[in-house]
Amino acid sequence: MLSYAYRIFGGISFFAVRSSPTIVSRGVDLPEVKIDKGVTKSDSEVIKSCLKGDQVAWNELIDRYQRLIYSVARTLSRSHEDTADVFQQVCLELYQRLPELRDAQTLPAWLMTVTRRQAAAVWKARKASVPLNGEYPGVEYHIGWIENEHIVERAMLDLPQRCRLLIDLLYLHPSQLSYAAVAERLRMPVSSIGPTRARCLEKLRKLLS
Repeated sequence: MLSYAYRIFGGISFFAVRSSPTIVSRGVDLPEVKIDKGVTKSDSEVIKSCLKGDQVAWNELIDRYQRLIYSVARTLSRSHEDTADVFQQVCLELYQRLPELRDAQTLPAWLMTVTRRQAAAVWKARKASVPLNGEYPGVEYHIGWIENEHIVERAMLDLPQRCRLLIDLLYLHPSQLSYAAVAERLRMPVSSIGPTRARCLEKLRKLLS
């Protein structure tokens, strides 16, 4: 299935395929990327709301990170069932230990560490004799790919709404839309698509740097 990753475009790695080759070859559909069309709260704001018992905020936090967790879990798991177990355990640990988080910016790295640990625990529980990196030698490469996907996804949320919508339509839409189709949906001249795209990609490049 096509997804969020990187295509080399003007010197910046950009959206190519929506999941790593390992995940594709193992026949698993990942959670779809969600491009927020409105005002985006920071992770710190969402986490503060979670700690106050806001269920909506908790759902939003899981929505933001479910793809990262699931992608890493699937890369490190032998089956869909193991992936689901790991995912649930990571979400449970996130819920239990969220008050201990000192810096919201460390959350992605923390989640990846917890996911690795939970995946190892599942392997141990299954009495697997093959180490995680033994069965899939390219696992570190693919986890790095997943991490980079997440970085781009999060940077997208810091773009102005018009840029998010434009990049969504140009690169993430299931169909390969023409400039004319994109212009019609955004109600802007076709001649403005190219220059606007360039400006939006430059903003994204700066966010990523």
